[in-house]
Amino acid sequence: MNTVLRKLGLLVATTALWFAGAAVLMPQMAAANAPQIDPTSCGGAAAGPVPNAYCYFEIGASGEDIVIAHGSCNVEGACGPLGNGTRIGHDSCNGGLACAGAGTSGGSSSIGNDSCNEREACGSAGKGGSSSIGNGSCNERGACASAGEEGGSSSIGNGSCNEKSACAYAGSDSGSSSIDNNSCNGFDACGSAGTSGGSSSIGNRSCNGAGACSSAGALGGSSSMGNNSCNGDDACKDNNGVIGNRSCNGDDACKDVDRPIGNNQLN
Repeated sequence: MNTVLRKLGLLVATTALWFAGAAVLMPQMAAANAPQIDPTSCGGAAAGPVPNAYCYFEIGASGEDIVIAHGSCNVEGACGPLGNGTRIGHDSCNGGLACAGAGTSGGSSSIGNDSCNEREACGSAGKGGSSSIGNGSCNERGACASAGEEGGSSSIGNGSCNEKSACAYAGSDSGSSSIDNNSCNGFDACGSAGTSGGSSSIGNRSCNGAGACSSAGALGGSSSMGNNSCNGDDACKDNNGVIGNRSCNGDDACKDVDRPIGNNQLN
């Protein structure tokens, strides 16, 4: 009888320990949030839950911590695949493959409001790397495609990169690219800036001429530009150096420059 009671007591104690352990584990298991997708997005998620033809997750991903605000991803294939943790604001990613591949392969991608609204505009942004895009940016075909992908880092502010291929590949391939507000609004204006281990920093209202700062700080180079600079065709193309504010605003003004240029220079 005593043996039976001892066994029963051991079973009760073991069960209590299991429930205690489960109570500790459950909050940890709940730490990852389920995807939050507005019903007006992803082709009308309320009518057809995600994953669907508009939004889906990369193979092996659960969609945890993905957030998509209203009026986004309403073209088939616009937002698939997405990596866990990808964030998309309202009225964004409305184009074929507009944000496909964003934040995949262990990367991170954050897209603001009214951004990435064209075909492949922000495709693969942050794939295997890091990409942050502000509001009202990257609204042209391929504008910010592959920005910060494969180990790179790309930060794009508000009202920037609104032309075809304007900031494509910026900060990709283990490079680093930072673009402030209202900048790089020309065809290929800042494409490949800070790629392949390079570093590029562009201030506000800069590099708004066609091709103005293309490849700045690319291929392992380093380039820094201030505010209101390099706003002419090819003005600072392929440069590796430091350029101040309100400088190099004429055609070919400081092409291939590798020396420091101060403020209000070569205009």
